[in-house]
Amino acid sequence: MLKLSGVETGYGKLKILRGIDMHVPAGKIVALLGGNGTGKSTLLKAISGLLPVWNGTIEFDGQVIANKKPHEIVRSGLTQVTQGKDSYPGMTVEENLYLGAFTRNDKAGIAQDLERVYAYFPRLKERRKQLSATLSGGEVQMLVIGRGLMAGPKLIM
Repeated sequence: MLKLSGVETGYGKLKILRGIDMHVPAGKIVALLGGNGTGKSTLLKAISGLLPVWNGTIEFDGQVIANKKPHEIVRSGLTQVTQGKDSYPGMTVEENLYLGAFTRNDKAGIAQDLERVYAYFPRLKERRKQLSATLSGGEVQMLVIGRGLMAGPKLIM
């Protein structure tokens, strides 16, 4: 499903990732472990299209996604969920969730996925009209995961 071969990237002239190879088969759960500053976030940014891949390839579902735009990668079925810091505090819970579906055109599927997110996280349904700034840390994490699910992903990172 996700395959990296010889991936290299970094910031400015500073190379952070050197020759990264990784394979994530469909249906598997994989953990990326490492200490602070070892390149975990950099790797996720490269996979998500937020950083350019200098060398190597990244394939998702049989298609090369290295150096594609982030919205194209999301549209292909790959989405990234952050550690609960990325809600939009001036928007309601429901508006935040709908942002996750920004690349989709299927209104019925979006409505169905919204109900599925509310089934997973009933607390979000209770608070759907509240600004996300009023949520606790745990509720924000639920919101960020729910927003990722709204993209209709094949793979969540």
